[in-house]
Amino acid sequence: MSNISTTCFLLSLIGCISAQFMQQAQWELARKSRSKRISCTVDGSISLSSTVIHWYRQKPGEALQRILHFAAGASTATPETEFSRRFSGGKKDKTLSLTITGVIEEDAANYYCALYRGDTNEKVFSSGTRLYVADKVYVSPKVSAYPVSRPQGENRVLLCEARGMFPDMVKFNWKMEDQSGKKVDLNDNEKLEQRDEGQEVKLTSMLIVNKEKAKTNKFTCSVQHGSKEQSVDIPRSQQQDDEKPATVKPCPTPKAKEQKQAEKEEEVEEMEKPTYGVTELKHSLNLFSVTYVILLLKNVLYFCTVSVLLYKRNAANKKMLRSKAR
Repeated sequence: MSNISTTCFLLSLIGCISAQFMQQAQWELARKSRSKRISCTVDGSISLSSTVIHWYRQKPGEALQRILHFAAGASTATPETEFSRRFSGGKKDKTLSLTITGVIEEDAANYYCALYRGDTNEKVFSSGTRLYVADKVYVSPKVSAYPVSRPQGENRVLLCEARGMFPDMVKFNWKMEDQSGKKVDLNDNEKLEQRDEGQEVKLTSMLIVNKEKAKTNKFTCSVQHGSKEQSVDIPRSQQQDDEKPATVKPCPTPKAKEQKQAEKEEEVEEMEKPTYGVTELKHSLNLFSVTYVILLLKNVLYFCTVSVLLYKRNAANKKMLRSKAR
């Protein structure tokens, strides 16, 4: 689960994430030492002039930090002490903004705008923007979509893959088009997402649909990366069927027969060639075995010789001791 997804779950416990925020970029890319502006737009029913406004920051693995806030009716923001030098806030019409001057690496984090609703006594958070601080250039994802082969059961699985992009955050959206041309957005409970991190990050969205629906409808996967969007169609196809039609082999032509006969003759010649590699290997193994046996015999002979010498030495010592005792 991504940091933003985890934070959204936590925010749902202390306040709520509401549709009162119309839009906020999923991510932004900032350059070091430059200025960066992050914004979010509220619903038309919200009056910013009479609403308390907050901006929060959260770094990976850390708690939320309030950057600044607008009191109800205030035209200027009040920043927290540690953010007073480089962070400033603004509001115009239905848009809230946060500006960071002299961006540094430590500014990479998730940024949320929030509203305090006095009527419900709750704080409403936006979905958040992930800020990347890097000198890398923007790279669009390579998008591909296809059905999974040999599906099981009554359901079919469609996959949509995005890889090689920077920043490595995308948003998947699936649409279904029936035979009459009507397009329908598919619910989140029909799809799953997975993130694989290897030499390059690969994000995959998996859509599970009924077999009959997969055969009679066309599906489109859209991948949003920043302000750009790419779409890939998975057309109605018989490859969704479990049973494949039998293929009929054409009769071979005389030229094909000659070529096949030549290939067989080459195979026979290869089989008849002496296997020098195997012969040499057997010879080496035999030589190793003989050498090993010779070494064993030498060790046995050495052991016997030493034993005889020790025996004679002990016998001589005993004889000398007896003569001294007399």
